[in-house]
Amino acid sequence: MRAQEAVPEEQRAGWFELFFDLVFVVTVSVLARDLHGDPGAKQFGTFLVLFFPAWWAWANLTVTINVFGSDDPRSQALLLGTMPALGLMAAAAPDGLGDRAWAYALGAAWVRLGFFGIWFGRAREPGSPVPVWRPVLYCLAPAALWAVSAAVPNPGRFVLWFAAVALEVVLLVVRAGLSEEFYARLATEHLVERIGLFVVIVLGESVFTVVVTLADHFTGPSGLAALLGFVVVAELAMIFFVWGTTEAARGLLRAQAGGSSRAIRDTVLYLPFVLVSGITVIAAALGTAVAEPGHALPPGSRWALCGGILAFYSANAAISLRYGDPGRTVLAWYLPCLLFTVVGLVPASVFLPAWAAVGCAAAVVFALAKLAKHHRAARQRAAGGETGAA
Repeated sequence: MRAQEAVPEEQRAGWFELFFDLVFVVTVSVLARDLHGDPGAKQFGTFLVLFFPAWWAWANLTVTINVFGSDDPRSQALLLGTMPALGLMAAAAPDGLGDRAWAYALGAAWVRLGFFGIWFGRAREPGSPVPVWRPVLYCLAPAALWAVSAAVPNPGRFVLWFAAVALEVVLLVVRAGLSEEFYARLATEHLVERIGLFVVIVLGESVFTVVVTLADHFTGPSGLAALLGFVVVAELAMIFFVWGTTEAARGLLRAQAGGSSRAIRDTVLYLPFVLVSGITVIAAALGTAVAEPGHALPPGSRWALCGGILAFYSANAAISLRYGDPGRTVLAWYLPCLLFTVVGLVPASVFLPAWAAVGCAAAVVFALAKLAKHHRAARQRAAGGETGAA
């Protein structure tokens, strides 16, 4: 099939994509600043509102390169031209819903114009799986809404932001202009690798937060909190990379073979946002614990620690279900996650000093990792037994 030959079977992330990711290191770091200490609903809401457009830009970049590649000079020039736009969004983020909202909006419009140039050019090529009108609606129209919003005062500006994002989401939901041939072009190993690299960025921000905070509060209790925080991050990384990426590769291949474009869309574009957001707020809570290890975590950090762990596992559970895993299998490890977090970690974060609360978080994540390993081994033994019986 010609469409499938357009993308190499073993497509991997190149230097260009890795260089592009450097911008997101800054973006995640800046957006996470206000989550330290005792963030409230406003700080959490601001983070989610400003982080999603940046994540969406990264997800669109990944799909663009996955389907069309980035070897030709024109595409490279356009993608390089979008990097300063992401930098502008990151620089505007500290007051992205206030005095710098206009700059954030212009950065978002700029990014979409770059993607429009790539998609429109490829849509005009003979045999393209994308109609010409698709990038006009998906890229150019939202870019116009973002650009116009820069000149509109609050709260009207945010109505236009919502309309721009809603237009893109709706076009993906109804799958307008995206045929089965388009989804057949996707290189699943590249998608898994790219999501894994983005998770590495967020985990790296977590380690950076813990170490830098320890450098500023170089005491024994802070060192203990930092060590336990590192265990939390390491266990989350192990869960994701040892089991998560393997399951994702299997699930994406199965979804692609079965023509389940919605499962691919949800597990590549939407659900990883919940996962990386969870890791980001966990990192902020760990930084707070290292700074003040002898005091109980403030309410905002308790929400960040407990809610972040639930978000991480909830995203993984939703991804497993979208890939067709049996609900009984998913609940076998997700229900203990709810139990350990609500019954164990939440009270611990209220009554124990911060370093001990982080220790409880490390114990919860460690126990869940062992439980997942046990269930995985049991499924493999059951599958082996069925194969032998056959």
